[in-house]
Amino acid sequence: MADDVLDVEALLAPLGEDGGGADLRQDYSPSSIYQKLRDARSEARADERARDSDAEAEAGVPDGWRHVRRLAVQALETGAKDFEIASWLTESLVRLEGLAGFAAGVRLLTGLLERYWDAGHPQPDEDGLEGRSAPIGGLSGSDTDGTAMQPLRRLALFRRPSGEPFSLYQYEASEQTAGLADEERREQRFAQGVVPLDKVEAEVTFGPARAALAGPAAAAAAVRADWQALQDQMDARFGQDAPPTRRVAELLDRMVEVAQRLAGAGGGGGGAAPAAISIDGAPAMPAAVAAPGAMGFTTSLANREQALRTLEQLAEFFQKSEPHSFLAYTLADAARRGRMSLPELLSEVMADDGARTAMLTALGIRPNAMDASE
Repeated sequence: MADDVLDVEALLAPLGEDGGGADLRQDYSPSSIYQKLRDARSEARADERARDSDAEAEAGVPDGWRHVRRLAVQALETGAKDFEIASWLTESLVRLEGLAGFAAGVRLLTGLLERYWDAGHPQPDEDGLEGRSAPIGGLSGSDTDGTAMQPLRRLALFRRPSGEPFSLYQYEASEQTAGLADEERREQRFAQGVVPLDKVEAEVTFGPARAALAGPAAAAAAVRADWQALQDQMDARFGQDAPPTRRVAELLDRMVEVAQRLAGAGGGGGGAAPAAISIDGAPAMPAAVAAPGAMGFTTSLANREQALRTLEQLAEFFQKSEPHSFLAYTLADAARRGRMSLPELLSEVMADDGARTAMLTALGIRPNAMDASE
């Protein structure tokens, strides 16, 4: 799959005496390939943002990403083995070639880490390895979605009877809308173009899409394995400073889950229920008796730490199932604050020393006693 869109081995062929080639950043002229590539990427991203904000804009991938691809391939073949350039190439490939392109880019990055850790570029500087880790980590993102997330989420899972592609992004909008208790809000979403979830499932059940879903499910699972190999290599090379990978990993898992669920739609209203989650090794409710899509939790909590871990697991669940919802962030923040001491918590929620002192005094707590406990 990946080999059909990119000759990864050709891009991993050594350059120069040490194999890594030259640092293309050192050529500051406007005509240098690095400067051209950086400008092309900036223009492609700006064009993409403009299209996203314009409802009447033409659908499709901006041509600028094709220019990014050409320049990046040229730079890696003839100039340098460069982690940043390979990351930019991966950004273009996921947009132009979908999962096959993303897999090719991920394999390229894994190969660079394996073969050119010492000779590759950029070399470590006063900021350490950030010049390498930041662009790779930027694909997934840490606190917010990275540069690969939106194009992955918008890849077609199947085609509706009208021929229109239907993506994970659209499925999650349908799923979220189905969960709204307010009928008026649901109707507003439908009027805005969200497809009712039962209609999606019916189209899959009684159309050719059901059989076709095996392809995206298998492709996403294969890319997930490639992504894990990259993560393992980054852990080995960067250690505790390894770039974040969780968001892409969870998105690929979600893609597999949704494709499999839709492929099973119609028989019992959904695919197999997810495996139950246990807490602290305690047995959870068997998945077979849990509601479809539900998580099995033990009904009792032994201690405070177990309760906080439950909050974190709930946060992860909502991050996967409702990535646009506030619930994941609220629950994660509640668990984080639950591990703070009272002085730490008050310092965070009440930055003003005077207001904090006044509140403590009103509660009968001596502020100097709080200071001593920190």
